Amino acid sequence: MTFTGSFLPELSSLTMPFHGTCLCGGITFQVDNDPIVTTCCHCSNCKKYTGTVFTTNVVFPAGSLTITKGENLLSTYRDATQDSGNALKRIFCSQCGSPLYNNGGDAGTTLAVFYSALIDFGTKDQKDPKPELEYYTKDRVTWVHAVEGAEQARTKPGRD
Repeated sequence: MTFTGSFLPELSSLTMPFHGTCLCGGITFQVDNDPIVTTCCHCSNCKKYTGTVFTTNVVFPAGSLTITKGENLLSTYRDATQDSGNALKRIFCSQCGSPLYNNGGDAGTTLAVFYSALIDFGTKDQKDPKPELEYYTKDRVTWVHAVEGAEQARTKPGRD
């Protein structure tokens, strides 16, 4: 998937670097790149992985993330059943189970960091980036409503 850049104005006021952590604090990381887009995914894989009804991710260019503490606690689940045919590497904390990020999306060009793993949002210096794109809306549960103003895609853009 190629992003057109129409999402960038919403994200342009965010300040790098971005910091993140797992639930137990055993893993910390930093992202040193501007976000491409903030998304919600309603696919069945994301729902199963997180145990909730959708995921929210901040998408960055691949290679933007550095582990700053707890690299030995990282675990990977290779999710080979993606609609795209690309296997995702789902990275999580082996100690507390927190999902942190996915590698391998968009044929390996992006890194999707779980929104709640990032700790900078909602502070006086950093606004909360609202999702600009929702995909796999065909799998959205009936009681969850579309994010106002977000692009809605039945599957992943370009696959409908």
